[in-house]
Amino acid sequence: MTQQTVGQQVIITAIPALPALVFIFLTLFGRYLKEGAQYVAIFGVATSLVFSGFALYFVAISGAPLQFAVNWVDLGAGGSFQMGVYIDGLAAVMLVVVCFVSLMIQLYSGAFMQDDKRFAWYYAVLNLFTASMLGLVLAPNFIELYVFWELVGLCSYLLIGHWFEKPQAAKAAQKAFIVTRIGDAALFIGIIMFWRATGTTSYRGIFEAAQVGFIGGSLFTAAVVLVFVGAIGKSAQFPLHVWLPDAMEGPTPVSALIHAATMVAAGVYLVARTYDIFVQSPTAMLVVAYIGGFTALMAATMALTKKDIKRVIAYSTVSQLGYMMLALGIGSFTAGVFHLYNHAFFKALLFLCAGSIIYAMNSYNVFEMGGLRHRMPITFWTMVIAGVSLAGIFPLSGFWSKDAIVAAAFIEHFYVLFGMALLTVFLTAFYIFRAIFLAFMGEPRTEAAHEAIESPGIMTGPMVILAFLSVVSGWIGIPEGFGLPLGDYFADFVAPSDFAATTLALEPESFSFLTAALSVVVGLAGIALAYAFYVPKPEWATSLAYRFSPIYTFLDRGWYFDDIYNVLFVRPAMAIGRFVREFDLQVLNKLIWGIGRAFLRIGERLRPLQTGGAQNYALFMLISVLILGVIVGAQYAFFVVALIAVIALAAVAVGARL
Repeated sequence: MTQQTVGQQVIITAIPALPALVFIFLTLFGRYLKEGAQYVAIFGVATSLVFSGFALYFVAISGAPLQFAVNWVDLGAGGSFQMGVYIDGLAAVMLVVVCFVSLMIQLYSGAFMQDDKRFAWYYAVLNLFTASMLGLVLAPNFIELYVFWELVGLCSYLLIGHWFEKPQAAKAAQKAFIVTRIGDAALFIGIIMFWRATGTTSYRGIFEAAQVGFIGGSLFTAAVVLVFVGAIGKSAQFPLHVWLPDAMEGPTPVSALIHAATMVAAGVYLVARTYDIFVQSPTAMLVVAYIGGFTALMAATMALTKKDIKRVIAYSTVSQLGYMMLALGIGSFTAGVFHLYNHAFFKALLFLCAGSIIYAMNSYNVFEMGGLRHRMPITFWTMVIAGVSLAGIFPLSGFWSKDAIVAAAFIEHFYVLFGMALLTVFLTAFYIFRAIFLAFMGEPRTEAAHEAIESPGIMTGPMVILAFLSVVSGWIGIPEGFGLPLGDYFADFVAPSDFAATTLALEPESFSFLTAALSVVVGLAGIALAYAFYVPKPEWATSLAYRFSPIYTFLDRGWYFDDIYNVLFVRPAMAIGRFVREFDLQVLNKLIWGIGRAFLRIGERLRPLQTGGAQNYALFMLISVLILGVIVGAQYAFFVVALIAVIALAAVAVGARL
């Protein structure tokens, strides 16, 4: 561990602080700035990007993590919770990726959101979203992470529901918030279990406590799995994946940010950040691997039939996140993180390309497009590059990380997962090029497609930059066994700890030309099949959809997960809500009003007794004393004395009236 200078601490602290300050500033003064809010927001995130570059440089030259902390909550003898930062290779890379992608999206949003009536508020929340993700990346303990974890969820709710006037957007925001809260609750329980057993919430402290046996066995496995359930919620893994496709109701730049660098990346980052804890539970690692593998394949099948171009890309996000979890679960730490890094660029690009089409046509339906290749050439070529990278075709960035995951599954003898990953490669290539061919090839199918023109430069500029990175970002991770005189810089910089590598007893990974060639051939086969079905012979796809309509419907309805959840959870919850509401209105409300009216009537009856006469008040006092005497009359002497006093006072009162 290295000692940080005051200047380094200021720079590192400013990385999340600047976007947070931009949020406060735009919340207070955004209405006056109007379109000028964009420039304030871009300045904030651009400065954070520069500072993130410095943080990356500090870690690279020191060769050791950077950290510092202050006491946040002092519990006395019970210890304390700290607020601080921890930056190693993993965190440094994530800081740069989050800031860079956020900057590209904020530049792009200037044109896409220019007519929005909440323009400044949009940029304010976008910066809070970025700040929350940056704070999550820097967190050295579970409590600090959980604070930013919840802020990320809040921001996603606000941005998905940005156009809350639309019922679909409001429902999608509520769905995302509620479903991810399930995972958040599990994560919180897991954190409490760790804290109760070890007395700390720091990643390092829990790792060391587990090593020496302070927590182990089924309790430890349960806590680790609960933490993973939190990651399942944020990263939209089975069975909590249902919120992500509906999140497409938000603005398209928001979809790009959620899917590329924030929110869904948080779950994968959490598993990677706490990897030394996870590897101590083989059961939890298998859960991570098989949930990831199943999610990757499941989501890929769901994307095959979607007509909404944003939903196609959304399901691809779920699938690619499954790839990352699969890699982490089988012990291929670097491959999983490498895919997270590459995925940020080509997935952001895919969404921005989709947004460019929507901006030009005001339509999401790929079957209403067609013929856009000549009318929107920049959008076409950048989307092709993103699609090829997503499909994992050599030599684009997606190839290097995807191939590393597929090869690792084979090398580590996870043959079922290897088969699932390879099938997912084929389906991924098919569904993304199905969308590309339908949107850009053939003849325009609608008047909007006939009249579409290329998007303005403020939108295409970030797309071109991301397209360039979608080609070259993976080149820093070319394995040495490939034969090029380059080092695997990514693996050298972002690698599992010695403890994790020793615990997993991993076989040395080397580049496999056989698995690489196989995955590329499978990907090209998917592209070729998509071309055959949707360019020269589109009637084939229609015929197959009609012939296998039950399967088509099954996939189009997302394996009926939403329908099942509606029956099992949503409708019963709504029924309980209606019952409670009616009980409140018909029973509790009437009971409370009835009690109130009863006391009013009693008051009306007692009001005539308030005559102002002293003798009446004396009589009331006598009666009260008599009642009290009866209540405590178990003691005979007191009862006799009270009775005599009452008789005497009664005689005085009667005499006074006479």
